[in-house]
Amino acid sequence: MSKTWRAFLLAALLVLAAGSYLVMGSGDREDDYQSTAAPVEPESKTTIRLLQFKVEITEQVLAMAEDYMREHPDVIIDAQVLKDYDTTLITRFAAGEAPDIFSIKSFTDMQDWSPRLADLSGEPWMSKVAPAAVQGMTVDGKKLGFPISFEGYGFIYNKDLFAKAGIEQVPRTLSELKQANQKLKGAGISSYTEGYKEWWILGQHLLNLPFAYERDPISTIQRLNQGETTVDGLAYMNGFFDVLDMTADFGKGRDSTLISYDDQVSDFATGKSAMMQQGVWTIETITKINPQIRMGMFAIPLSENPLETKLPVGVPGYYVLNKNSPHLEESKQFLNWLHENGQKYLVDSFKSIPAFTDLKTENLGPLAADLDGYVKRGEIIPWAHALWPSGANPELAKPLQAYVGGGIDRKQTLHRLQQVWETQVSRSLSAPAREEGPP
Repeated sequence: MSKTWRAFLLAALLVLAAGSYLVMGSGDREDDYQSTAAPVEPESKTTIRLLQFKVEITEQVLAMAEDYMREHPDVIIDAQVLKDYDTTLITRFAAGEAPDIFSIKSFTDMQDWSPRLADLSGEPWMSKVAPAAVQGMTVDGKKLGFPISFEGYGFIYNKDLFAKAGIEQVPRTLSELKQANQKLKGAGISSYTEGYKEWWILGQHLLNLPFAYERDPISTIQRLNQGETTVDGLAYMNGFFDVLDMTADFGKGRDSTLISYDDQVSDFATGKSAMMQQGVWTIETITKINPQIRMGMFAIPLSENPLETKLPVGVPGYYVLNKNSPHLEESKQFLNWLHENGQKYLVDSFKSIPAFTDLKTENLGPLAADLDGYVKRGEIIPWAHALWPSGANPELAKPLQAYVGGGIDRKQTLHRLQQVWETQVSRSLSAPAREEGPP
């Protein structure tokens, strides 16, 4: 994928995101995998292996697979939600145990895997894909993915705890965010529980912000890759560290690096903290723990200009098909069925904002409602991390975890982030071309 081509795609994504979203009407994290308990396959049945990385919808994915098997008694869907998804996926392919259907992320991930993927351009549901979801799954003119949803993330907050602390409106600047934290502290309320044990919360979602807030994220990433600028030259990097400091100082401190995703969501849902950096995908887990919670979501500011404060919105993942699968046609039939029943599964069950124009988005809850407001106002920024060098995201989390843990200072952290970036770019450039993609 050429730099020019990537630039065109993400630029188009920014332009189309708001408009295409209105027409409609990720987390990936480490956890123990769960799977449908597939029986031994009778010769008369076809087993389709499906791998998924969105652990927060594990139960819904498994229920979807069970429903499909009830309607198609000649098919077994072995659906698995995996720990350490990316590594496990590569291992499965290398071991000759490749899945038939699996989920991957946009742009760089899609490009890396493209030699192994079936072209879905001619599938009947493709004409219903929202335009903003097309760019991230298109490689050399081929449309390779089935978009699972649109998602956005920011600070999710407890409205009752904000009211108790006397916070009347959500912060839109760094100063307002600090003032909100001080009010919460004065009321005896912990501001944050942040799951910085998980690389993606810190090294992907939060670190995405200073890149996405750049005036031209594409150009910035290109210049970083070419060695024409450095990470510490990002205009919003100081604001990023200011926010990171606040999440620790007004939260769990150095212990934030010991907090898992489950602990983070549980603490928020039970009122132990007023905020957490997460996205719309958490709604089901939160309300399952505390059905009565009143919550919302706001964009994370990195400056003193409220007009610059925007919400990251993107497609977290796509279902793709292994082009060498012995059950390719059966896998295509599953995707057709999933689109036909998309209102039940993609919207009502997954509680996600669909990336298809023929699905409705009513009654998705307060987080989706706040996301919808940002989109309608055009106050959105991209998921720029989708264009980072291959493999960079989890590695970038390590210096940040060391920083939160008190092992290194801000200057040292920036130096290590730069080292990681240069290393991953070098690896990408020196890696031999693979006709078959990973592994």
